[in-house]
Amino acid sequence: MVVIGILIALQINNWNNERIQQEEAAKTYHNIKIQIIDDATELKKVREFNAYFSGQYAKANEIIKTKDKSKSDSLAIIAMVLSQNSNFHRSGNIYETLVNSGELKLLKNEEVTRNLQKLEMTYNRINELEEVHWDIIMNELSPELKGVISYADLTINKPEKLFSIELQNIFIESIFLTKGKEAIYDQALKEIDTLVVLIDEELDQPKGP
Repeated sequence: MVVIGILIALQINNWNNERIQQEEAAKTYHNIKIQIIDDATELKKVREFNAYFSGQYAKANEIIKTKDKSKSDSLAIIAMVLSQNSNFHRSGNIYETLVNSGELKLLKNEEVTRNLQKLEMTYNRINELEEVHWDIIMNELSPELKGVISYADLTINKPEKLFSIELQNIFIESIFLTKGKEAIYDQALKEIDTLVVLIDEELDQPKGP
């Protein structure tokens, strides 16, 4: 009877430990879901801005191609828009944080962890493109526009420079960059959708004996 009692106590203790781990895992899954849903919301906003900028760059390129000097004012405004950019920058690293905190071992669903790693790689790629875009603004656009347009009142001081091949190349470069950013934003959103489904399935599973 003593042995049976000990075995029962051990079993109950194991059940309690398992229940605690399952509860901790559920909290971790839930926190991940909240974070990536927040990321998706921000990504959608950034994608809208990016699409707007891309359309403006294409319009400017067309003005330069046709050498339509009657649209110089419009071209100047769009050139100023070039100094802005959509910027989604994930400073946190979900997967690495889980590893460092020890929470990763709570996640028994390997498909979730694999997709988290994949999403982190996509975020890193987004960050790289955002840095490239900022580099274009600071190191290519700013020197090219210096003295061409008055930042105070948008007065055009050197109209011929607005139609230069150098500025057109920056517009074309920015068009390709924004298209690349659009594609990677969409990829991240799809990966988030996949993760949300996987996490919901995990959270809906019955727990405990």
